[in-house]
Amino acid sequence: MPALYPVFEDEETGIHAVFYQGVPYKGKETRVFAYYGMPKIEEHKQDEISKQVPGIILVHGGAGSAFSHWVKQWNDRGYAAIAMDLEGQVPFESYNNISSRSHDHLSMDPSQSRFSAHPWSGPIKQGVFADYGEEVQDQWMYHAVAAVLSAHTILRALPGVDVDRIGITGISWGGIITSLVSGLDRRLSFAMPVYGCGYLYESGTLYGLGFAKMPPATAEHLRSLWDPSSYLHQSKIPMLWLNGSQDSHFPLSIFVKSYEQHEHHYEDAPLQSRLSIQHGLPHTYPAAWSCEESYAFADSITRDGPALIRILRVEQHGEKVQVLFQSPLEVTKAVLYWCEDDSDWGSASWCSEAAFLHKAENNDIGEAHVSLPIVGGVFYVQLTNARGWITSSRVMRDHRAV
Repeated sequence: MPALYPVFEDEETGIHAVFYQGVPYKGKETRVFAYYGMPKIEEHKQDEISKQVPGIILVHGGAGSAFSHWVKQWNDRGYAAIAMDLEGQVPFESYNNISSRSHDHLSMDPSQSRFSAHPWSGPIKQGVFADYGEEVQDQWMYHAVAAVLSAHTILRALPGVDVDRIGITGISWGGIITSLVSGLDRRLSFAMPVYGCGYLYESGTLYGLGFAKMPPATAEHLRSLWDPSSYLHQSKIPMLWLNGSQDSHFPLSIFVKSYEQHEHHYEDAPLQSRLSIQHGLPHTYPAAWSCEESYAFADSITRDGPALIRILRVEQHGEKVQVLFQSPLEVTKAVLYWCEDDSDWGSASWCSEAAFLHKAENNDIGEAHVSLPIVGGVFYVQLTNARGWITSSRVMRDHRAV
């Protein structure tokens, strides 16, 4: 159990600010700043049988830190939550200004957040694994993964937390770490990477360029050490993969490939895991936080809540595309998204075509039918249920293309 160093407790929200023990950096002690909180019992009664609540680990991305607002969002939905800083910072303008009354603590707008160093910081992220010249134990990714694993240990130790119902979610770089940790930490019950994924060395974006600048032997070593694709085959938990259709940081080519790797190695993935490609979703914290699919997916795993739509099969017969699905809630919309040129996923121009829905009476099985407007290119089908939750097929290539 990592040592804890309390900072303050917010009297209004009950959220705690703490430092906890990190792994040594160049032989020196490090500490990690974090927020954690429990749901208010009067708002979310504990499970009548177990008297415990589920938990969630929250991993920030670039230009981020521990966000108290993120913890509160999950507390308000009945989850114990912990969010840690991975950049050797505190989410305050000054280390000497850490207070529950500070604007930095109370702000709900991450774009207005201010960060400052603290005396026990470890390494700071340098580009795309650009600190590869350091010993492994002094590299940023080593410290980030260790901080997440320790945060899980802390969350499990909180009175009232059900250790069998703890998941993890991360945004952007946090999604990379979430993808990696999903195959590393066997204590988890589910994982939800948002934007971030594996196969970073293939992307042709900032990450791919970062690998391309490395000596080949170094790039290969870092691929095996830090790329989530080296760990996803070990993940045996339900996963929600959520991304935008035109995310330039994590293009659909590598995002769907990460989803498929997990699906291939986890036999229950077709039943329990989901892919949610959201057309035009921006790459921001507020956009990610607003996706109800994350909360719904977590509830479906930890509370027997209604599951997101499950896509059973996607078939193409000539120009016709047929999607067979299963859903406990009514499916209200099906849309085909197609793109002629996928050479640059970040600027891909997606067109849409409404699909025809057919659902058998007294049955949760349904079908969607649509015709491809052109020959060639790539496509996926997006299904939406009555609560607005989106599930997507994987991106497929028109097999009629030459």
